[in-house]
Order: sequence, then structure tokens, then C-alpha cells
Amino acid sequence: MWSSCKKYFWVVALVVALYTISVMLRVNMRPANDLQGLYRELDIRARTLGRKPNPPRCAKKTNVAFLKVHKAGSTTIMNIFIRFALSNDLNLVLPRRSNGSGFNYLGYGKTLNRSNIIPLPGNETYNILCNHVVYNKEAFDSVMPRDSVYVAILREPKSHFISAASYYGFIPVLKKAFPELKNASAGTLLDKFLRKVSTSGSDSGRGLSYVNNRQAFDFGIPTSLFRNKFAINKYIEKLDQEFPLVMIMEHFEESLVLMKRYLCWDLQEILYVPLNINKGKKKNPVQLPAESEKFLHYFDYADFQLYDHFVKRFEDQMAMEGPGFQDEVSKFREIKAQVTEFCQSKPTSDRSLIVEPSRWNSKFNVTSEDCKEMMLPELPMMSMLIDSANSRYSDWLRVQAFQNSQQ
Repeated sequence: MWSSCKKYFWVVALVVALYTISVMLRVNMRPANDLQGLYRELDIRARTLGRKPNPPRCAKKTNVAFLKVHKAGSTTIMNIFIRFALSNDLNLVLPRRSNGSGFNYLGYGKTLNRSNIIPLPGNETYNILCNHVVYNKEAFDSVMPRDSVYVAILREPKSHFISAASYYGFIPVLKKAFPELKNASAGTLLDKFLRKVSTSGSDSGRGLSYVNNRQAFDFGIPTSLFRNKFAINKYIEKLDQEFPLVMIMEHFEESLVLMKRYLCWDLQEILYVPLNINKGKKKNPVQLPAESEKFLHYFDYADFQLYDHFVKRFEDQMAMEGPGFQDEVSKFREIKAQVTEFCQSKPTSDRSLIVEPSRWNSKFNVTSEDCKEMMLPELPMMSMLIDSANSRYSDWLRVQAFQNSQQ
């Protein structure tokens, strides 16, 4: 017995020694200026060790707060969360009004307030938050369960600025502001505006809520801090701790697969048919002159700081998933293409798409009803959900009143 113990000891010692040598070789073989890269890699491993996304048989996360950032692909993700809530009989955080301007917002330019959301019957709890609202951790925590996972999405700031300027009618405003350029291209108008704002040193851009640091605003960064480097960096450190996952629009499929792993969902639960794509897109998209980008960095400073931090973290998180991650992304794209083609063919109720099992998914069907839910525009879907939730709460109140009257 003692002999076998000695053998076991030497085997363990050999393994430890080999591992130590491998680490030392990795350090010595790196150029001096790359040692920081190794430290960063080790730090990534330490930070992600406690929150590995999909351990074997991990429990599906059903309490999620998704920060719906404007013009960042968030409508499609919102649809995913709503369908997940419906299929799992979960409670959504919903605004009280089902019509009118901005009815789909939980907070129009402000954070969450219980007085603006539909109450739940009895002792039920909210599970999914995914409507537009300005982020505030304390306000979110006052509504969502303690074990909620916080998820968000960001878009490359230049692309976001151009998209927002086009979508929210900023170009016609600039034509009036610069009448001498009324026949100029949209890119020229935006360049003129950015030069004027940045060279004047004025804070006049703060009032342009949908084109000036809108992503930072949605994340709760105060407008007074939009150009305060120290304050922004401190706020980003706070967000880094509060959001285990900030998805990146430029890596949309990768983002969804990573979200699936973090939330322990099934592949069919992250499927989508593209929604809310800017129908006003022209054959000649807006081109911002290259020399105006430095002025945009000044104007959208907070957005650039936010994006630069989280895109690096996102790339680290993808790398930590290993080679199988990209295999799963490829499979997801393949299945998504099948589902999109099927749904866009407007299938009748008797037709369904059978998706065969693979390493990344079990066998499942996609029906015409699934297609309708995936392709239903945000506002009609939101109106139906709000009306249904209001009716459910009103019915509960009536039952409570009746029961109290019988006592």
C-alpha cells in the first residue's frame, strides 16, 4: 500500500512540475513587450472562472434584465426574450399604457419606476425586463429578483451615430441649420455639424439625445459626464461588474451564442428572423468623411470609451470559450438561415420545419405560429402583451375584492 502511495505522489509531483515548466516556457518565449498580454490572459481566466457560462447540466436562467440600447439590434433581442418568457410562462416587466407616443418605454429618457409598470397578482415576481429604459442598478434591483442576470448590447459608435442620425430625422434638421448646404450629401452635413460642435468647444450637443452618446445615456451615464474621462472610466468599471455579458452588434450571432451559454438556454430559444432593419436604407448609404472621425470621437466620447472597453472584454470572453464556440456559431447560422427561409415563405398552419439534432441542439420543430411570433413587429406585440397583463391584474383584483367581501 505504501508503495502505491509513493507512486501516486511521484505522478502528482511530475504533473505539477511539467505544468510549472510549461508556464515558465510560455513566459520566457514571449517577447518582453508581450508579458503584459500573458498577465491579461491570466486575469481573464481569473475573472471568468467563477462565471463559466455552461457547466454540465447548468440550470436555465429565467430571471434576466436586458438593457435595450437604441439602434443597436436590440429589438431583435427583445423579441427573443419575449418569446422565451411566453414559452416558459414567465412574467414580463411591462409599461402600463398600450398606445400613444412612447408607450413601449418603461422610462422615456429616465430610469425604472414601479408606478410606471403593470403590477403582478399576489406574490408573483418579475422575470424578464427588456423594454427601453435608462439603466440604474438600484432601480432595476428594486423590481427584479436578486439572482437576475444583467445583459446588454452595444454598437460601434460611428455606425450608431450614422444610423441614429438617419432614423431620427437629424439630416433634415441639419439642412435647415446649414441652408448653404441644403443640396449637400448627408455625410457632408454631418461632417459640418461635427466640426462646428467640436471646434467650438460647446456642450450644445448634449440636447441631441438620440445622436449624442445615446448608448452611454442608455447605460445611465449622466450627460454632465460625457467628456469626463476619469468619471466615465470609473462608471465603466462599475458596469463591468454589474453586466456579466455586454453583447456586440458587429458580432451578433456570436453574441447570441454566448448569451445562450451564459443563460444555459437551448439553441432554438435564440433563433430569430431579423426585425426593425432600417427600411429607409438607401442604395448609397451615408458616408462620413474619414477626416471627420476625430470630431466624432470628441462628440461621442463616452460612447467610444464604453464600446472600446466592452468590445475588448467580449473578444476575451469569446476566446475563453475555446474552438468549439465558433463551431456552434456556424451551426447556429446554418439553422437560422433555414428558419429564416422557412418563415419568409409564409408557411401554412399545416407545415413545419424539422431541425435535425446535432452536437449543439436537440431535434425541434418550427411551426407557422413560431414564425408569426418571430416576425411580429415590436409595437403590435407590445400592445397585446400590455392589454393581456392589465386584464390579468384587473381580474385578480376583482377576485380579491370578492373574497374580501365574503369574509
